[in-house]
This record gives sequence, C-alpha cells and structure tokens, in this order.
Amino acid sequence: MKHSLVLMLMLMLTVAAACSNDSPSEPEGARATKQELHELAKARVIRGMLARTDGYAYAVDVSLLMIFAAQEGDREMYESLRDFAIERYVLNDPDDPYTRGFVLWRYSKDQQPDASGTTEALRLAEGLWRGAEAFGESEDREWAVTILDGYARHAAVEQGVWMIRNYFNLGTRSFATNSFLVDYAPDFVAEVAAATGREDLAEVARQSYALIEKAQAPIGLLYDMIQPEVATLFDDESMVIFSPNDAIQLSNTATVAACAVVGLPEIARAVVDFSHERMPGLRGTYYGRTGEVARDKRPGIEAWASLVRLAVALDDDEALATFYPFLVSNAGRQWRIPKDAWLYVAAELLLGLQAVTSTS
Repeated sequence: MKHSLVLMLMLMLTVAAACSNDSPSEPEGARATKQELHELAKARVIRGMLARTDGYAYAVDVSLLMIFAAQEGDREMYESLRDFAIERYVLNDPDDPYTRGFVLWRYSKDQQPDASGTTEALRLAEGLWRGAEAFGESEDREWAVTILDGYARHAAVEQGVWMIRNYFNLGTRSFATNSFLVDYAPDFVAEVAAATGREDLAEVARQSYALIEKAQAPIGLLYDMIQPEVATLFDDESMVIFSPNDAIQLSNTATVAACAVVGLPEIARAVVDFSHERMPGLRGTYYGRTGEVARDKRPGIEAWASLVRLAVALDDDEALATFYPFLVSNAGRQWRIPKDAWLYVAAELLLGLQAVTSTS
C-alpha cells in the first residue's frame, strides 16, 4: 500500500510535468518580462552579488534562483549558484557525520555558521535535483538526496505530533522545538522517493501531507506554525497547529499549497478559490476562523507568484488572468523590488513568470 501511494504520486508528478508544456493562458508580454528580469538576476549572480544588506547570503535566495536557472536551461547561472551553495551552505564534515547534509540558512565570511534551515534544505535539494534533470549531473542528484537525508534527521514526534523541527543550533547542538509549515514540500520529497525507491523519504512525504491537512483552518487557508509544547498547557492536540492571534499569512499559505498541489489538490483549490473570491481587494493576512481581514495590507510579490503558480497547476485560466496582472504590476518594468531581499523576491517573481510561460 505504501509503495503504491508513492508510485501513484510519481505518476501524478510525471503527468503534471508533461502538462506544464502547455500554458493555460500565457499573458501578453510574459516572456519579455521574464527575459528582462532573468538578465538582471543573472548579472548579479555572475558578479557574486548574493548578499543582502546585512552581509549575509541567504540559502533560500540562492536555491530559488537555482531552481529557476535549471528549469530555464541556463547552465552558466545554475553552475555559478550551485558551486557557491555546495561550498558555503552544505555541511559535510567527516568528524561530524550527524550533520552531513544539513543546510545552513545563511552565510557570511565574517561570521561563524549558527544554524541549519529546513525550508532552505528543501529548496536547495530541489535546485540540485532540477539541475541534475536539466544538465545530467549525477553528482548534483546525489547531493540532493544527501540534503534530504539531512532534512529527514530534523524529524521528531513531540506530544504525539510528527514534525520537521525548524532548525539545528550548531552551537548548542540542539534542535528547535517548533516548526513552520513552509518547512514542508511533500510533492518534491515524494518525487525523489519514487525516483530513488527510498521508502524512508516516502514516509516523510506522507507525514508531511498529513500535517498540512491538519493545518487547514476553517476558512480554507493554512495555519503557519506547529508548536507541540502548547498541548501540555491546554491538553488539546488540535491547538498545536496555529497562527499567532489566528492571523494567517497568505504568502505562507500559497507557498505551502504550491508545494503540495499534486498530493493535496483540494487544499490548493481552497486557497485559490478563497483568494479569487476576494479579488481585486485581496489582502495579505486573514483570521483563520472568520475570514476577516487581519491586516489591511496587500499581498507581496511572492504571494502573487505562488498564486499564479497554483492557478497554472490547477489549469484555472480565470484565476490566472485575475492574479497575473497583480504579480507584474507590483514589480513594474522599473522592477520595484525591495532592495534588502532583491534576489529572493526576484526569484519568486521569475518562478511565477516561468510557470505562465511554460518553460519549466
């Protein structure tokens, strides 16, 4: 039964990849917009301009750009990012085999490494996996699996709740006691499990799907945080998955739904429907129980990018036509992207543009 589930998911992923060659409705000018931003991002990468204003180069920025470059077939950009990522982020100390494959969440030449990152591990593993697919690099495929092995060692059962602990503190040699829903990408883990025959990774994917299902709020969006210790206070397991003050971040919800759209299409559909029904006045934060606006601020570019990807994955032309203008208008041809997180936001925007131009 377990093997059949993995095979089924792999088949669904294969079909989804095949279908991605046909865009449901490519917006006018999307390719030119993508090309322009691609060139700007690549120029920064080639010049080694990967750090934010705090001096750190963040693994999530580099990894998302790796995924884009691999799917775009840009080997020069990909290899530049890949070499940096393997050298700076992936732990591989022979004297510390337990942390082999752990991924640092950020890097600075002037600072000692402090902690692993699980969202970062997933994105970097996917970047390497897509690179291996695009360019036939078997070593990159092996690194992707090694990183997923490290990611899986963050798993624990606390108060009866399975979760991937958010980070491993390299100073104290201890794991965090909480988790965030963006730390899960079961579609990708299931894909690798099926391709490699790894039942242990298949189990990680199954547990991740189950946790995401539990995280669905009454309004259909997804709560952000898993904190099993809460159960000791309230003696209620249902309260360990929540968002502070019940305020759900749409960007996090859309990101997680996009990473589980194959295995949990009904959740992806709920997120798209919730967002579509509130257009054009969609806001970035809602109360999970009532659906009321929790913060009167528009979604950021990364939220629009994930919503666009969801609309493409669900073959929802109407939702795509509604979301896409907000994706590009938020950036504009002058690329009004926040300077401090330019690479991260640009990468999210590029992945959204890539989805609608069907180059992945």
